[in-house]
Amino acid sequence: MATHDVAPGAAGGIEGPDDESLGGDTDLLAAILADPADAAEPSAPTGPAERTGPGVDDGHDRVTSWLLVAAAAVGLILLVTLIVKVMTWDWIAVGDYGTIRLHTLDVGTSHTPLLGVYSRWGWNHPGPLLFYVLAPFLRLSGGDGHGLLLGALVANTAAVVGTLWVAARAGRRWLALTAVVLALLICGLDTAGLIDPWNPYTLIVPLFAATIAAWRAALGDRVAAVVLMVAGSFAVQSHVLAGPPVAVLLGVGVVGLGLRCWRGPDRRHDRFTALIAVGVGVVLWIPPIIEQFTHSPGNLGQIIDFALHGDETPVGWALGARVVGRALSLPPTWITGGLSSELRPIPWALFGLLAATLWAWRRRWTSELVLCVTTLLLTLAAFVGSARVTGVAFPYLFRWVWVVGALAWLCIVAVVVAELRSRWTWARFAPAALAGGTIVVLLVLVVRGPDLTDLKRVDAPLRAVSSVIDPTMDALREAPGPVVMTPTAFGIDSSLGIELLGRTADAGLDVGFPSDLGYVFGAHRTVDPAQAQRELVLASGPARATYAADPNYVVVAEFEPLTPEEWAEFDQLNAIDWGSRPDGATNPGPEYRRYQELSDKAYTALTVFLSVGRPSSNPG
Repeated sequence: MATHDVAPGAAGGIEGPDDESLGGDTDLLAAILADPADAAEPSAPTGPAERTGPGVDDGHDRVTSWLLVAAAAVGLILLVTLIVKVMTWDWIAVGDYGTIRLHTLDVGTSHTPLLGVYSRWGWNHPGPLLFYVLAPFLRLSGGDGHGLLLGALVANTAAVVGTLWVAARAGRRWLALTAVVLALLICGLDTAGLIDPWNPYTLIVPLFAATIAAWRAALGDRVAAVVLMVAGSFAVQSHVLAGPPVAVLLGVGVVGLGLRCWRGPDRRHDRFTALIAVGVGVVLWIPPIIEQFTHSPGNLGQIIDFALHGDETPVGWALGARVVGRALSLPPTWITGGLSSELRPIPWALFGLLAATLWAWRRRWTSELVLCVTTLLLTLAAFVGSARVTGVAFPYLFRWVWVVGALAWLCIVAVVVAELRSRWTWARFAPAALAGGTIVVLLVLVVRGPDLTDLKRVDAPLRAVSSVIDPTMDALREAPGPVVMTPTAFGIDSSLGIELLGRTADAGLDVGFPSDLGYVFGAHRTVDPAQAQRELVLASGPARATYAADPNYVVVAEFEPLTPEEWAEFDQLNAIDWGSRPDGATNPGPEYRRYQELSDKAYTALTVFLSVGRPSSNPG
């Protein structure tokens, strides 16, 4: 029987060979608990086909090795092009990006955040890891918005490196397969997704990394256990919707590692691995734990109470099934980057995953089986988590479910490749083909470049109304403080307010949002309306006319994007029921396109008012 090339550090129970094959009549639990460094393939054939089995390392496959090196080189080129794009782009962090920027600037000060980004449910996402990761790069940029983009790119790059590092420790075949699937997932996200610092998006690649790490941690890999803790914690702290899938992944890792600590061949090593992983997890969760015990009510307690006793109606099991079904349908949305339009998508990948799981069980392939079971559990968590979302089911809330689709196909291909390698000698070139596919996908990404449309759309409204900033700042310098800022619609008005928060703080002015928005911007950026001497109203929409008619307020600055004739035209078009028109949103005609053009301009209509005396709600 052929021997395996064990990777450096394989001694002591750390994974070195490609994987573990159960083979023959070997007991499943015994195979999972076996020392990976001693793994062999009892059922591997002899002769020329000896190295074609699924458990055989590709250590001597020079073609695969060189192709993987080439893929890494193309990946490095892609990374450099993204860094250049980010560092040469004058991007403004507005809206939710603006709140992320403000909290990130607080890192290292007396207001260092202990919690994550605010949520629409009235509490904060679990932890501040996103702010901590972004902070060095925001400081490096002098506080400019592109520092957030650079920080997000570094965070996603770290997740990619962690994923590939864990996969490489399982063997070149697993590295090649994981690399091509990860490259295709990035293709779906678009490389712009790698530089997007919005918390619903920053969790996607780390969640993929956590899944790969959970699979290998269950098989005793110490590096994987640490990656699982870091990537999983980052994902959950970024957005609470990552909680159910990460809980499942931690369960997989804990059960697998726990069994090894109990009955494994190197229990001392596995127990030390568990101790390291727990220690890393505890350190990463110190800030939100401190907040929980120093504030009443604590944020973690609020999240748990909302999950158990929230009075909002969940979106329902039918929508949860559609969300997961779309991720598992054809064409794969995690590659194309779009959303399936099917009301009842057929989850072809789920059928393939179930077949792959049964085949891996029948063939007694440990690594493939554990990965398939992990992905099935992740799919179930995605279904439950998606179905329990409350409020408006915005598409961005479910983008992370693409990870389920990517992993399902990874499992299917892994089992197919394993079967081919066990039957035909030519299948030993499968890893090389996968590595070559990775190069092709990465080259496409380099040539295509990032689609920055969405990120450009974010700061375009604030740029449009930038003419009102200077006169507003001049008025605030003359007004007695504290001044409470009141947005009326939480659109362009709120974006302007976030920009003013940063500028007034730099100018030493006592200006802030109402105190009930402290969980959004930080308590130190709020003003108690009862103590306010003046009120700055940032009015958009119908509120503009309301405050213009109030003698207690004077106009400080105004941005008027439409002429009176265009306003009249917009009012006429806005009164049309476009949902019932055949030339509406799904098939836009000239009228609808004109309506969209005017609507985009009307959105930026803004008037800034300052109260003459104390706010009307606070007559003093």
